[in-house]
Amino acid sequence: MGCSITPLYDSEKSFGMQKIDVDVIAERDGQKLRSCILDLLRDLKFSDKRYRLTVVLKYEEKTFAIATDGNARRVQLSYTANVVLKNEKGEVVYSGLIPVYTSSNISSAQGEVVLSLYARNNGALLKELGNRVVESIRMFISRES
Repeated sequence: MGCSITPLYDSEKSFGMQKIDVDVIAERDGQKLRSCILDLLRDLKFSDKRYRLTVVLKYEEKTFAIATDGNARRVQLSYTANVVLKNEKGEVVYSGLIPVYTSSNISSAQGEVVLSLYARNNGALLKELGNRVVESIRMFISRES
């Protein structure tokens, strides 16, 4: 017990240093987004104040570029994060909607159909959304300090 190794998840050191607690985000996409946000927040230096971040994630698909046969040729994918940041007293100090968008082809070719079905599983949009959420929080906290 006298070794210099400390546990990876030592509650006093790992979580005590974190100034922003991130609530659980619903569904699998929410888990991916939360993981991304936690990774981005880990190395940032914030003020001495503590905060709680709550995110509600909304996913939407819209078809467009309708062909003469009535079938859509493209789909727009969007995630919108409803972000609420509260201080230690539970007061809302920042809130906002943060969207990200992309579009992809829908085609009758076998390869493109399979790829378009799995477009939602691509984590690029969630990583971009995580970056935007953390950047907006960082800008708010820097103005507040």
